[in-house]
Amino acid sequence: MAPGDPIGGNPYGQLLKRFFITFLFGVVIYRFGVMIPTPGVDVETLRGFMGQEAAGFAILAWADMFNGGAISNASIFGLGIMPYISASIIFQLLAASYPALKQLQKEGEVGRRKIQQYTRYATVVICLAQGALAAVALTRIEHEGLPVVPTDNVLLFTVQSALMVTTGSMILLWLAEQITRHGIGNGVSVVIMISILASMPAAMGELFRSDNFDLVRFLGIVALFVLIIAAMVMITLARRRINLEQQRRIQGNKVYGGGQTQLPLMINQANVIPVIFASPVMVALVFILTMAAGWVGIQNLGGILDHDTALYRYIFAALIIFFTYFYISITFDLNDLANHFKQAGFFVRGVRPGRNTVEYIRWRQKRVTFVGATSLALVAVSPGLIASGMEISGNIAHMVLGGVGILIVVGVSLDIIQKTSAFLLANQYQGLMGASDGGPGPKRGGGKRF
Repeated sequence: MAPGDPIGGNPYGQLLKRFFITFLFGVVIYRFGVMIPTPGVDVETLRGFMGQEAAGFAILAWADMFNGGAISNASIFGLGIMPYISASIIFQLLAASYPALKQLQKEGEVGRRKIQQYTRYATVVICLAQGALAAVALTRIEHEGLPVVPTDNVLLFTVQSALMVTTGSMILLWLAEQITRHGIGNGVSVVIMISILASMPAAMGELFRSDNFDLVRFLGIVALFVLIIAAMVMITLARRRINLEQQRRIQGNKVYGGGQTQLPLMINQANVIPVIFASPVMVALVFILTMAAGWVGIQNLGGILDHDTALYRYIFAALIIFFTYFYISITFDLNDLANHFKQAGFFVRGVRPGRNTVEYIRWRQKRVTFVGATSLALVAVSPGLIASGMEISGNIAHMVLGGVGILIVVGVSLDIIQKTSAFLLANQYQGLMGASDGGPGPKRGGGKRF
């Protein structure tokens, strides 16, 4: 900061600057890019298809929600930030099972930068593959006899579209990194939250335009919305704490150690990653059943797994619970944790160090994971249940009355609140230190990364 800059010594000014950067990159630039369509696509025809023929295709509406309407606009940001998330999950799983990446992860900041670089390379590959597949799919879609892509050169359109959406996704990733570095919170999470929030006004408008809308139903939806938000906040913040004690060491007349701390086990440690795993599996199951129906000549065989059927919800919930256990078993290394406890001299009261400690924490982790997995599965299938019970649109239920989207918004909002409080507390502490040193106030607050 410049010596005469009034923001340099004012933590509230710095916080306002970070909010402005987050708004500029996350709302203004990102939402402007969503409105830029890919050349060669008839956007109006695509929107008509999305509103009618694709109304029963749940995964398409789900992906469009996470992209803030970018798919229905055929935007250059159509792939969104999801390819980067997929690449990050892949490398996170590889780092837990592949020795070379695991060793690279232990090398500190240098190793993390290399893994981050490999993740970006994988993101480009995923974007090119998904962009090409999406372009080919667009060339085969028609609505009311009109093609979505009115062109005869399919190869040229495929290459052009794949390159454009890949470039758009990498620009979006750069915007997210700028938010992380200069704004508030994790940039990737903020971009996803903004995408979800951008879809809410349309859902509310659909609610007000519905034929069965009345004041009593509206008040019931508002009350249910408040209860669901409160439950999601509780799930996000819930921890199971294991008390740890440190061994005492006596050297001469001094006693070292003997401290106490806690190991917090998150109820929802996997966050929404199991849902990201389970959704493509459900799409594949529906596709296989649809293809099998054509082979054996049985009509409506794929209909038994429509997104509004009870069987679909049961299988989806079971997959979420399975992938929650799978993800935590891969990423949560209990042996490393027990070795760290042993080196630091920490132990669980009443449990012998080593293997017994590992088994004890594993037992606790399984119980906590069951609660978290069940809660996540209930959150994922609740919109369909609410939509059937209250006779409202599934889109309204997903956007207003629960679902993974609201869980992400709640989690990111809590993270922003916590980081804002930590930022102000750190600047207050630095101000006290500056005052005790005879200085005028905060001295190092401007360089702190959120």
